Amino acid sequence: MRTRRSDSEALVEAGSPRARLAAVAGTGAAVGAAVEYLFDPDRGRSRRAKVRDQASHATHQLTYGVGRLSRDLRNRSRGVAAGTRFRLAGRSADDRILYERVRAQIGRYLAHPHAVEVKVEEGVARLKGDVLTGEDRRTVRAVRRIPGVKSVDAGWNVHRDPSEVPRFQGTARSRSPVPELLQQHWAPSARFLAGTGAAVLWLLAPRFPRAVAWTLRGAGILLGARAATNLPLRRLTGINAGRRAVDVTRAVSIAAPPEQIWPLVGDYSIFARIMPDVREVRRSPDGRQSHWEIRGPMGRPIRFDAVETRRQEGSHITWKSVEGQLIAHTGEVRLAPEQGGRTRVQVQLTYNPVAGAAGHAVARLLGADPGTRLKEDLLRLKSYIEEQKQPAMSG
Repeated sequence: MRTRRSDSEALVEAGSPRARLAAVAGTGAAVGAAVEYLFDPDRGRSRRAKVRDQASHATHQLTYGVGRLSRDLRNRSRGVAAGTRFRLAGRSADDRILYERVRAQIGRYLAHPHAVEVKVEEGVARLKGDVLTGEDRRTVRAVRRIPGVKSVDAGWNVHRDPSEVPRFQGTARSRSPVPELLQQHWAPSARFLAGTGAAVLWLLAPRFPRAVAWTLRGAGILLGARAATNLPLRRLTGINAGRRAVDVTRAVSIAAPPEQIWPLVGDYSIFARIMPDVREVRRSPDGRQSHWEIRGPMGRPIRFDAVETRRQEGSHITWKSVEGQLIAHTGEVRLAPEQGGRTRVQVQLTYNPVAGAAGHAVARLLGADPGTRLKEDLLRLKSYIEEQKQPAMSG
């Protein structure tokens, strides 16, 4: 053991100058590549402008995010302090205020809150009407926790079968409060605390055995990604996300009326002639189904079948991929007339790539960003239509 340790230490000591030299060489190469990229005689100026715009946008987003976080933390801390003072001081609230609080609270716990009458007298909440089995006890507990409510008098009727009560007819949904961390979108303070927790898990991981350390690192990565993207884990990973993991929307304004653009959009089989990423589109005889072949990452082809779900001539088309496709998605294209004879063409894609939003982020790093490609294709469509229109205008 002693010999192995000394050999490894000797290798580290011998290799450390090489490691430092490699680090210096790598840093120099990166700096050189950045200088060449930014100060290229032909495209350096536009690249520097793009970097400045991105830096300005990132600064704006950071400032906006910090402002939202500070306001959210301030408001939540004020609410907690006010609630604590209220409970410790034992102040009484006006019956009218308590009435509104009770109505709001039962709306979160009852499927049919309109079937319950509320009265508040000297801090006592009196509840009458009809409720379903299972909703009565939790609603009473929730009302009893409202600051200022001294007691609850529940004189309502509890029913097992909703068909027995006319006021229970119609659609209903459970309005039970969802804990913050189980909601689809987290508040800024929740994201901040979750990100802090992820960093703590990562820092504490080396202190535990290897299996526990890797578990903590994995949990930290998931929690940090959830806080950074503010996307549910099923959309982030793509597991059980259906067709919705990533949303992409792009639009372009074209100097042509909708009736001139619609033939190109409605018969999308010609996209292969004007969009380089679209290799082939074959439509079925009835026009509802289509087979697509597009250029994917690293130039590899991606094939899928889609079916139209709605079409309004001259206005919009919606479609979705058929079941069993590798990349499940839905899409919509809309044409909206604008002033001056122009048309706004908007395309919205909702898709579930491999590994969900995480796979989408990796694809962006590899240069296969669907949002960028969609924008470029819309610009090609714009150029194609406007160039076709020029001879008619000049004639």
